[in-house]
Amino acid sequence: MSSKKANAIAAQFHKRVQRLDRTRVRIEHAHSLGWLHLEDVEASYAGLFLQVVLAYETAMEDFVLGLLVRPGGVASQDSNVRGRVSVRSYSHAHDLASGPGGRFPSWIGKKDLLDISKLLLNKNAPFGAMTPPQWHYVEQSRYIRNAVAHPSENALSQFRKHVIQSTPLPRRERTVAGYLRGRASPVQTRWELFVAGLGVFVSVVAQ
Repeated sequence: MSSKKANAIAAQFHKRVQRLDRTRVRIEHAHSLGWLHLEDVEASYAGLFLQVVLAYETAMEDFVLGLLVRPGGVASQDSNVRGRVSVRSYSHAHDLASGPGGRFPSWIGKKDLLDISKLLLNKNAPFGAMTPPQWHYVEQSRYIRNAVAHPSENALSQFRKHVIQSTPLPRRERTVAGYLRGRASPVQTRWELFVAGLGVFVSVVAQ
């Protein structure tokens, strides 16, 4: 998109994520001093991840609906990236995204986002051109989010099937919270890895 408003949306997401990461670091520091139990620390990873997903969903909603609103919405320098219709308010744009049944639109996950963008955006741009690696953390974050927010057996089963897959992990890291706190590398938790992946997606959309 590469416009002032699109860049502001991305900047707001990254600022929010940085604040959440500072909270995570403080929690780990408190744990290292013996002030918090490990169960409390792991629970914080799950809660902080939900906040990151919420920030991501807000950014996607602002991007897509903003392309419909004229004047005052999101303008792209790419003529292909625009709404299929123009409306005068974000409220009206939200109603269009909700559809005839008035269902609250979902912005997390590849299918949800593509369904909305196919309906509302010209040529499904820019989401139709996103590559599988760019979608990877968006799609997997949906399974993590569902397992945290609604830990039914089905949600947990989907998390194990699509996120953990066949990766051999210690028993503690096979829980959602333990998985997020576990190490993706010697210097990075999986929480940081997934958050970075969502951040890259937001930045690419804003370009």
